[in-house]
Amino acid sequence: MPFNIPVLYGTMREGRKSEPAAHLVHAELLKRGHTSMYVAPADLHRSGSIERSNPEMWSTIMSEADALVVVSPEYNHGYPGALKEMLDSIYKEYFRKPIGICGAAGPMGGGRMIEQLRQVAIELHMVPLREALYFPNVQTMFDEKGQMSEENNKAYAPRIEAFMKELEWWTAVCKDGRANHAF
Repeated sequence: MPFNIPVLYGTMREGRKSEPAAHLVHAELLKRGHTSMYVAPADLHRSGSIERSNPEMWSTIMSEADALVVVSPEYNHGYPGALKEMLDSIYKEYFRKPIGICGAAGPMGGGRMIEQLRQVAIELHMVPLREALYFPNVQTMFDEKGQMSEENNKAYAPRIEAFMKELEWWTAVCKDGRANHAF
């Protein structure tokens, strides 16, 4: 069953190296037949804060979404401020929807960011997945065209498959729950 699962890329920093990981995850969702919009904070951040400038677009995206995937770098052992501002700009649109989190950073692949963001997701009444995708040393994992080497593709294929299967399962279960089991 196809789902609507946007990919939220978590940073606005210039010179970022983690965006190829976000494009890879987005492409995988599309390849699997899902509807997926690629959203970056810069798309909604016109002037001032996101909360004041354009939360309506993000609200609409998440109202129509069945789940969410976040792909983000780790900054100073945490998640970027632009990502936090995006997430905090709405609330009820997240309720009982799965969230898959992917880290794209240095040696730990964003592990600390992932753990912190899981806590935020719970507070937003989302269902964080157990599976996560870690893209360590992202600055060398992708080439200048944003492509992974053949070796990395082979190594990551089972990880991506496990992540997607869990995301699809939780998305189906939560979608059914929201539709058929009033809370």
